[in-house]
Amino acid sequence: MKINVDTFQINDYLGHDFDCDCGKVHTTNLEIVKIKENVKEDILTYLKEHNYHTIYMIEDKNTKKAYGEELEDFLRTQSFEIDKVVLTGNVVPDEKTVFQILVNLKRPYDYILGVGSGTLNDLSKFTSKKLNLNYGIVATAPSMDGFASVGAALITDDLKTTYDCHVPTAIFGDLDVLAAAPMEMIKAGLGDIVGKYNCLIDWKIAHVITGEYYCPTIVKMVYQSIHKVVANADGVLKRDKQAILSITEALIETGMAMGFVGNSRPASGSEHHVSHYWEMKLLFAHREPVFHGIKVGLATPGVIFLWHELMKEDLDFDACKEKVRAFDKEKWTAEVKEKFEGAADGVISLEEKAGKNNIEKAVERIDVIASKWEEIHEIIDQELPSSQTVVDILKSVEAPYRPSQVGLDDQLTKDALVYAKEVRVRYGLLQLLWDLGLLEDYSTKFVEYYKNN
Repeated sequence: MKINVDTFQINDYLGHDFDCDCGKVHTTNLEIVKIKENVKEDILTYLKEHNYHTIYMIEDKNTKKAYGEELEDFLRTQSFEIDKVVLTGNVVPDEKTVFQILVNLKRPYDYILGVGSGTLNDLSKFTSKKLNLNYGIVATAPSMDGFASVGAALITDDLKTTYDCHVPTAIFGDLDVLAAAPMEMIKAGLGDIVGKYNCLIDWKIAHVITGEYYCPTIVKMVYQSIHKVVANADGVLKRDKQAILSITEALIETGMAMGFVGNSRPASGSEHHVSHYWEMKLLFAHREPVFHGIKVGLATPGVIFLWHELMKEDLDFDACKEKVRAFDKEKWTAEVKEKFEGAADGVISLEEKAGKNNIEKAVERIDVIASKWEEIHEIIDQELPSSQTVVDILKSVEAPYRPSQVGLDDQLTKDALVYAKEVRVRYGLLQLLWDLGLLEDYSTKFVEYYKNN
């Protein structure tokens, strides 16, 4: 069977193996997605059909109030045995929180049901994998794209790390609950989606330069999700249910896309790495967190601006090689220890394994970049929107589009551009700029862009 992006609805992607022109067979263990009013009846039907009787619910005090308590009471009236853990405070997906979830286990369970969004989904996914149980997620806010992905993003040893786990078998969302979610979380979901404009370009350029696997069908699937969200963006501030449904389904579909290709390429690029760097720095400083999608959204126009700036360069590729040969590993190590603080050892270890900053490999890549420069130009000119296009979308929902709007100063903005590539092993704009010896100069452009726009 083939994927037909033009006609498929969200559940058409489930329950099939898809032979793709990219050479892969795409499949997912996700069985059902229901985003609708009065969804608890669908949850009931699903649990009964699978003979899941003893349920462990993972929620926090906010999601318990939003829907967890109502769902628990309903399932108890249907003779389900329910235990739960209700996490308190600003829930951080770290070792301490995982222990809290595990220590509250009271008996063997048939199924884990998370109630919430980003952090609670990651914690439910990770816990269920460790317990060798299936899990489902009941979304209470359309705030991020990890619902259907295989990865769980946790903070271990102060470093944000994505663990390979498994997809949920079911995703549910009550439209009334989703539409009533905090507006910042809804804006975060939209911000996460507009970040795809850049990540898909990062992926395609990586394919051109490194030969990394790339799937045009999955790319088209993600673009379809972006267009659906943008077309309904004017309903976001009104909490229009069609706008909420569009965002929620787009977030799920991009998660499915990650599952289809086996990694986060269809949904995460340089804009996400910048967001991850900011997230770690806010955590180290014990500052109030900013929703992931909000940071992704505001990082996106700046990253897109740099792509277009790069296309204006008349590059001397021999000079680029000399710059990269001047890389000082000792200086880099000292800077990593200063900037990444408690996460520095993890970053250094990651580099030792991956060799992102290996000089000879970078020189080889420069030769490829030089030979592919015209093709790279065509991709950026034809496929990447302007930074202003993204800013206009963010402004239309009154979402932040400058780091200063969420308390990120010029130094944090500059540092994010320089050091964010160390957070992941992923070729994209940031690694490309490093290869060309332009990363430091472009970090200044990054800061100036936000000051002037």
